Amino acid sequence: MKKVQSFFDTKESNYEYFRSTITINHEKRLAMKKTFMLLVLCLVLPFTLAAQKKSIQSFLSYTTYCVPGDKPFIENALAFDCSSVVYKQFEPGKFKATVEIQTIFKQGEKICNYSKIALDSPIVTDTTKIGGAFIDEQRFALDNGEYTMEISIKDLNNPKQIPFKAEQTVVMEFPANQPAVSDILLVESYQKASKPSALTKSGYDLVPRVYAFYAANVNNLTFYTELYNSDKFYKDGGQYMLNYYIQSYESTLKMKDFNFIKRMDVGSVNILLNTINIKNLPTGNYYLVVEMRDRSNNLMASNSVFFQRYNPGCEVDMMDVTSTGVINTFAADINNLDTLREYIRCLNPRCSEAERDYANNLVKTDDLKTMQQFLYTFWSTRAPLNPKDAWQEYYNQVKRVNASYSTRTKKGYMSDRGYVYLKYGTPDKICEEPFEPGAYPYEIWHYYEVAGQRNKHCVFMSKDMVTNDYDLIHSDLIGEVNNPRWQMMIYSRFYGPDYTGDVIDQTEAPGAWGTRAGDLYRNPR
Repeated sequence: MKKVQSFFDTKESNYEYFRSTITINHEKRLAMKKTFMLLVLCLVLPFTLAAQKKSIQSFLSYTTYCVPGDKPFIENALAFDCSSVVYKQFEPGKFKATVEIQTIFKQGEKICNYSKIALDSPIVTDTTKIGGAFIDEQRFALDNGEYTMEISIKDLNNPKQIPFKAEQTVVMEFPANQPAVSDILLVESYQKASKPSALTKSGYDLVPRVYAFYAANVNNLTFYTELYNSDKFYKDGGQYMLNYYIQSYESTLKMKDFNFIKRMDVGSVNILLNTINIKNLPTGNYYLVVEMRDRSNNLMASNSVFFQRYNPGCEVDMMDVTSTGVINTFAADINNLDTLREYIRCLNPRCSEAERDYANNLVKTDDLKTMQQFLYTFWSTRAPLNPKDAWQEYYNQVKRVNASYSTRTKKGYMSDRGYVYLKYGTPDKICEEPFEPGAYPYEIWHYYEVAGQRNKHCVFMSKDMVTNDYDLIHSDLIGEVNNPRWQMMIYSRFYGPDYTGDVIDQTEAPGAWGTRAGDLYRNPR
């Protein structure tokens, strides 16, 4: 058995808050959707498993690294909610949970690496006071390339539980003679290592922050990353520039006061272990970006990691908008208040959380000048060379979604399909099933690569059967609503709205003639 002694205190890690947090997204989301757990894929991957009266809750965070001259490797960190597993007594007055974790890396049918362990939780003496989480870390050496990672998890103290399996595409990409930045590890805590362990990197024991969520009482963001092969770029030694900053997830906009520059000595491997004070970072979705830049400030390599911030006490500073000059710009030619309001409303899918709040209040006023300033600032920060063309291109997309997804009471850009289209672009595949037997009309959109993510899906469903309005009921895109039981919703037309399945947290409706949703999700065509 493998024993893990590290675990998070519930209050410090805000785990319970994370479990109940709503996705920060466009304001018209249905109340039903806000009860779903957020999926933060590639950073936090929640698994919900059927288990007698409780469902095991686990979260995966993985990062990839490289040792110059050797194979790259991936490091998996799995956190388990202590209250979701079954504890059994193994000695008088001592209890522990045991979870079986099987991990397989495949290319096609070829197994490239494999692990199967039984993980013991920390020992407890009072099962009425179980809380927090325990974690496990494992490393797997892999050549450069693309892999399918399959993870199976089972509570060994719960024999009636059905093992859960999940898949994720993993890409190892570390060129031998080119600068590169490893994945960025969000760190819960760290200290100098007294002896090497699974948590040790570069002389430090780093406890990973598996939950990429920072609540109002967490004011520091600590992270670790590795920088490779600057000595291949500068063979004469010296220094290069390192730039790290926080960027809005919804745009390429760098957050004011969260941009940092550091000089690094040239070497085969450099490490960056640092802490950013995020006390004044507003609520929203963000990327932490790390860039290697040459002495002429040209980009050599970069990487990023997604995180969420909840900070209701922090007021958003939009003073830059009101100081923007708009004379002789495209925005100055728009003088109709209603037209400006409509133009600003349709920006919602591309807005950051701060911009969205500001815009929602702005369109309630009659302040023509500030509306012009906002529209121009919005596009000049995203396309400084030609904001007018960027706006015109986007508005052409708005007209397309209005033509495709409008209803009698709602314009297309306000619909869920319009929102996703305007935010992420045209999907690579759309599977439409308006007349599947026993199912409500649904669509599955598949993106091969979008927003730095691979193989992502959006599932839309209509209960109306008449209008053109489809709700987004599930997505594995970062920051969007996630519902592992989406198939149960689609087939509730046949099984009834109160059907919950044969076991707790059943995610797929029983097979029946003509059911295709699960297959189309996995194999779009």
